[in-house]
Amino acid sequence: MWLLKRGENTSSLPVMEDSSSDRDVETELGVRHWLLILMHIVSLVVGTTFLNARLPEAQPASTDNNRFSELRARRLVFEMSNFGPKPAGSEACELYTKGYILNEIGIIKVAATAKIEISLQNPSGCFDIPRFDTDSFTVCYKNVSNVAVRLSRNDTKEQRFALLLNCHYDSWPVSSGGSDDLASCAIMLELLRLLSQKMNVLKHDVIFLFNGAEESSLQGAHGFITQHPWRHLIRAFINLEASGSGGRELLFQAGPANQWLLNSYLESATHPHCSIIAQEVFQSGLFPGETDFRVFRDYGRIPGLDLAFVQNGYWWHTEFDEGKRIAIGSIQRAGDNVYATVLHLLQSPNLSNPAGNPDQKYVFFDFLGLFVVVYSDTIGNALNAIFAITSLVKAGKHIRNESGECRAAVTNYAIVFVTMSVLTLASTQLTLLIWGAMPWYSIHAVAVVIYAMPVVWAGLGSMAFLAAKIEPVKREDHARAIETVHRTMVAVIVCFLTLKGVSSSFIFTLMLIPLAGDVIHFKNEWVVVLTHIVLHTPSYGMAIYLSSMIQSIIIPIMGRTGTNPEVLVAVMTNFSTYIIVFSLLPLVTITALKRTQAETTLWNFFGMISGILLTVSAVLAVLHFLHKSPYSYTDEYPMPRRVQVFHVNRVIDNRNQTIQDSALYVIAQDYRGAEDIPFVDRNYSKVECLDNGPYCEIPLYFPTRHRIQERHIRYKTVGETLALPDTKVTLVHKLEDEKKIVYDFVVKGSNQVSVYVVPQKGWRIANCTLSAPRKELDERPLFLFFTCSGEKCSEFWFQITLVQPGEPTGDEDSQLLLGVASHYLYGKYMQSHTIRRLLAEITKRRQDDPAWAIAASAWNVDMIYRYY
Repeated sequence: MWLLKRGENTSSLPVMEDSSSDRDVETELGVRHWLLILMHIVSLVVGTTFLNARLPEAQPASTDNNRFSELRARRLVFEMSNFGPKPAGSEACELYTKGYILNEIGIIKVAATAKIEISLQNPSGCFDIPRFDTDSFTVCYKNVSNVAVRLSRNDTKEQRFALLLNCHYDSWPVSSGGSDDLASCAIMLELLRLLSQKMNVLKHDVIFLFNGAEESSLQGAHGFITQHPWRHLIRAFINLEASGSGGRELLFQAGPANQWLLNSYLESATHPHCSIIAQEVFQSGLFPGETDFRVFRDYGRIPGLDLAFVQNGYWWHTEFDEGKRIAIGSIQRAGDNVYATVLHLLQSPNLSNPAGNPDQKYVFFDFLGLFVVVYSDTIGNALNAIFAITSLVKAGKHIRNESGECRAAVTNYAIVFVTMSVLTLASTQLTLLIWGAMPWYSIHAVAVVIYAMPVVWAGLGSMAFLAAKIEPVKREDHARAIETVHRTMVAVIVCFLTLKGVSSSFIFTLMLIPLAGDVIHFKNEWVVVLTHIVLHTPSYGMAIYLSSMIQSIIIPIMGRTGTNPEVLVAVMTNFSTYIIVFSLLPLVTITALKRTQAETTLWNFFGMISGILLTVSAVLAVLHFLHKSPYSYTDEYPMPRRVQVFHVNRVIDNRNQTIQDSALYVIAQDYRGAEDIPFVDRNYSKVECLDNGPYCEIPLYFPTRHRIQERHIRYKTVGETLALPDTKVTLVHKLEDEKKIVYDFVVKGSNQVSVYVVPQKGWRIANCTLSAPRKELDERPLFLFFTCSGEKCSEFWFQITLVQPGEPTGDEDSQLLLGVASHYLYGKYMQSHTIRRLLAEITKRRQDDPAWAIAASAWNVDMIYRYY
């Protein structure tokens, strides 16, 4: 776009308010113009916030079963949630919840007009999980539970292709699993009820998998897709998950390939909510967590859709994930979407012959939650190229005609960018210094106040400062040059992302839409402002919408990541801020200014920046006085601190001594660290590694050592020794060669055992009978994760082969360090008196003290470390 078309009469040019020249207010933007721009931006913020939280009305059951009913599904969630925590293998999981689901299926079967087959499965197996949110590790399981239901027409006996729907009814050891994932199972039961009475729509079969071992590393899905006889019929799947509690469910993964599957959702979903950005961010590993989608994709080689509740992530994997906290309308929204998508897929010929559909990658996103935009990656690349090349060609012409002005614009643009970036980083450091980490955790608006507003002030203020240095008659030319520089920068970003194959580049392409303004002849300032508003609304709206959505998802996740969150939250909060501020720089340049050229010295500039930083400091000081803790607790909406508490019986045999005691380990999940936890006092010590291994004798449940720094862990010895069944490690056989050693081990422990295999100096793990062969010999340890459901099944045999690729180290008596931790996740051995007393104190004190707003994953562990 461009601003004011210059005429021959120089009196129409913008001038600054200075005694040396006369000012014509009709040629400059004033307060009224900026108020209109501000009102437009505020309306977009309010509108996108509303749309991001909007949910449909929960529907009651209809007499003819022709619509999805949240009220009926919600009853199922409440009743299953009331069984309490239900980790795989527990009585709550294997008896109560599984029995409830089977009973509900039986009721549905009685009234069904279609054929319903029920298959109970208890598979065993092993598989590898590559590095993602955790380090890579090997999972082995025995006798995990699956309930599979096949819905088909009762007027045919032929084998037909099927669509798979998946949920899991197990939960994190301390969570009732209301949203993760009982809400999804209730949705599937309601869909089974509806579809079982509509035999005419069943052109393909539907398989409903209620799997009982997802939280223990995706084992139920693996057992089904690699061993169940129905697996060969499946041509596509829909996985229903949760990394939050309620709200709008998000389609955040689709594929691999098979665009017809994604199109079915985009064409049929009643309330679509999806984005290629979510898919690319999740697959990058930034978003912690993993779902059954990976197993179906990698081991079943079938395409699918991954939908998850992602809002209210404060309660995920905590005691607060209960049915009562799922926002009304959430289940209705997800149910409507999945039901419509399933009906569409059942009529699709692609389900019978997915390979017959030409495939390509697509760009997709919903615009403000109002409608979905979808186009092929080829079209996306073409659009990117058209907009980017047009911008660069126009920039080239402008630079040739006004090279001096463009050079000055590049300098000023760079100054504004550096100023905003430095202020962003300075604000994060001031936050850590004055308030501490995460002041925005329970009040998201705090991030806007301490990060976005100062950046807006710095960006617009520095541009106004630089514009005051320009002669009034040259400001319009400079504004044109600033806009050219901005478009060039955006075009370069678009080109770079397109070449890298990043489909999320569409958000930057939207910023080039104002190129259309070049063909419009502007008459006055109001036309300039209105044209700016109209042409920038798509990029403004999308940027604000994404920022609001990402902030609502990411901020709760910062409660479970140990890295410094301030820079990430500042960048995330300022994503839309940068887009808006840089687009406004040309308008700032032609705004009526009160600053004179005499007030544009370097000291004046530093004074302005210092004033911003002092204001940020003052705001943080006031916040520290009024809002002392980032956490908060109310029964309706708790926003707790996450910690892990392990009461551990330790037997550590190292080279110099044997340690046998009982200790309480406390692991902080967020950046504030363990010493910020109110019950961690001077009796707790830092962890000191006794042996040569990365796991440092910490009783890790998953291999997340890379996320846990020393500052996150404290422990103390306690007087209560746990009366646990002995964990046993038996070296059955050891075969030694000159540069090769083969160990045969048998490990016996609880129903959940973590094994840490650490080769010592000079030695490498060449093979493990439970894992895929290693392609390269390196110093990486091996993490084994054993799960067993049932009685007397927790005995695992494995063989480890070490090789010594270099010269002998001289220490030939201890080539392997083996650690074994038996985790007691349920039953009478789960929590000691020490843990129960601590949990009771947390429950009591969090009512009045936000610092005690704590969600603790707490259980007993029996751990052995020994050299072999």
